[in-house]
Order: sequence, then structure tokens, then C-alpha cells
Amino acid sequence: MKKIQLILATLLVVLGIEGATNSIQAHASSSTTTPKSLRGTWYKYTGDGKFSTIKITTHSLTYNGSIYSPSKSGAHKLKVSKWGSWYSFNKGSSSSNLGQFKTEKRLIKGSYKKSLVRYHSIGTYYVFTHHKYNQYYSFKILD
Repeated sequence: MKKIQLILATLLVVLGIEGATNSIQAHASSSTTTPKSLRGTWYKYTGDGKFSTIKITTHSLTYNGSIYSPSKSGAHKLKVSKWGSWYSFNKGSSSSNLGQFKTEKRLIKGSYKKSLVRYHSIGTYYVFTHHKYNQYYSFKILD
């Protein structure tokens, strides 16, 4: 009888620790603070000497003049979540979904430079750099 009670007590302790760990992980996966690796001003060449701009600070994201932050309401309220190595901004709402982003080294002007890659749609990736380069570095995987 004492063995059964000991086994049940051990099982309850293990399940209690696992439940506490899962709730901590779920809370850490979504926030309003942007990761340090994504912060800064990023540029993508769109042609004819024009650029698309993304500015990411600690608690805001500005994309082509539209500001998203936790203090805003509705579609402009910022929510950051992580999925693998990608970060999603405002995931879940189709009207305010800003897409998925990650940083990686890309070959730009003959050397590897840190760049911000935005997943757009099936096989389309937009590449943003910290400097304004008059060259289009975005790419498609599926054609």
C-alpha cells in the first residue's frame, strides 16, 4: 500500500513540475518586445531609386510609415511571437499580419553582410539591409 502511495505522490510531483514548465514556455513565446537581432533601420530597394523601409525599436515597428506598438489599439497593436528561428509580427490577424522575419548573412556587394529576411508568400523572400544599396537582393525559391 505504501508503495502505491509513493508512486502516486511521485507521479503528482512530476506532472506538477511539467505543467509549471509548460506554462512558463507558453508565456515566453509571445511578447511585445522585439528581439535585439532584428532592431534597427532596414532598407529594401524597390526600383527607380526608391526604398521600402522597416524601422524596429524595442517596443515598436514602423513599416513604410505605419507605426505598430503595444500602446496602439486594433490593427496597429504590436504582438511579437517566435516560431523556430523566425519572428512573427501580429500573427493571427490577416489585416494586420506583418509577416515573418529573421536575420541572416547574405552575399551583398561581394561580402557577407547581416540582413533582415522577410517571408512574404509561397517561396518569396524579401531581403532588407542596413544600408541603401541600389540593387534588388530579394529572391524566390519556387518559380
